[in-house]
Amino acid sequence: MLMINNILMMFSIGMVMISRINHVKARKQLLIALAGIIFMLLFPLIRKHLDSLRKGTYLYGILGIAALAGVLLLGSITNGSKLSYTIAGMTFQPSEFVKILFILFMSSAFCEENTKQHLALLTGAAVAHVGILMLSRDLGSALIFFVVYLSLLFLSTGKWSYLFGGILLAAVGAVLCYFLFSHIRVRVSVFLDPWATIDSSGYQITQALFAISFGGLFGAGLMQGMPSSIPFVESDFIFAAIIEEMGIVFGICLILVCLNIFTDFLLLAGSYSNKFYQLYTFGTATAFIFQAFLTIGGEVRFIPLTGVTLPLVSYGGSSVLATFIMFGIVSAIFMLQEERLERFRLRYEEERRMYSHSHLYENAERSVQGESRTGNPGMSSADADFYKDFKGVPIYDPSKDYENIDGFEV
Repeated sequence: MLMINNILMMFSIGMVMISRINHVKARKQLLIALAGIIFMLLFPLIRKHLDSLRKGTYLYGILGIAALAGVLLLGSITNGSKLSYTIAGMTFQPSEFVKILFILFMSSAFCEENTKQHLALLTGAAVAHVGILMLSRDLGSALIFFVVYLSLLFLSTGKWSYLFGGILLAAVGAVLCYFLFSHIRVRVSVFLDPWATIDSSGYQITQALFAISFGGLFGAGLMQGMPSSIPFVESDFIFAAIIEEMGIVFGICLILVCLNIFTDFLLLAGSYSNKFYQLYTFGTATAFIFQAFLTIGGEVRFIPLTGVTLPLVSYGGSSVLATFIMFGIVSAIFMLQEERLERFRLRYEEERRMYSHSHLYENAERSVQGESRTGNPGMSSADADFYKDFKGVPIYDPSKDYENIDGFEV
């Protein structure tokens, strides 16, 4: 419940700032967000069918690569980058939705046997996604996809050599991209010395720094700042606008909300024994927090600008809709696991009532193996399968107290 509150809090803060900057864009954002909230609420209703998400492994990868390639070939050019399609005046950014497909793809693929050939195939698919995004000049999304892949690879295999190898590969790739792509060189030079190009490429970041400085600890007050002086402020620099009018303290609180959502997702992922659900939740958490880091870090000049939105806060229909969908799937997974845990709790208590302490432990243990202490079936095959389905849950032992069942894995 706290997670949902934090999500809606972030969205509300974003809507307040976007409304203050541009009423027309705020109305568009609200309509798209309402559709996203409906999706987020619908996923829990179909939670019993979530297991089928694992079946589309390579279909997710193929669709994702095809969608990104389509944008590269046919997409509209915005500020020198091919990021979106424009249809009937509406802008649609496929990379935001491909992010969901990519997390589903990697989560389901890593559930299979992690042979060297299989990992090489997944690495090639990840490189294809990242490479197309780099060619489209979508640096931020490329970084997010790479970090999601690397985090899921490490979580799935547990091998530090893969993690450090991926970091080394990223460092080499960053150097190559610096020399291959002029727009990356511009962003690095602006990061190092924005004041040298304050009238051109450094104008946006310098205005953001002025806004942050003007806001101070407690802000100038809502409607008292000048966020419109920052180009594309509602999409690229919403955090600077928030600090200008609400202050650094408020900005820190917003960062803490992001971290709280992230840690909630990590706790959920760690509580699942189902590997697919665990990987998807962890991948979503990684994508969310890293995107927030890229946005906020760029605006305060901690890292070079990447051009990604602050999830749920910045203006961007595709971003907010995709984020609500991702979170909706996480919410549905949580509710499904809670139902299964409750079902187990009820059946477990029923078994305790049916058998005496001295017989239940031995009979139940032998029944899972297909026999009972007396030689007769102690439990039905369905009950035996039920016990096998729950990893880490012990058969009832009368010498222990199982009143507190919350620690059991589901």
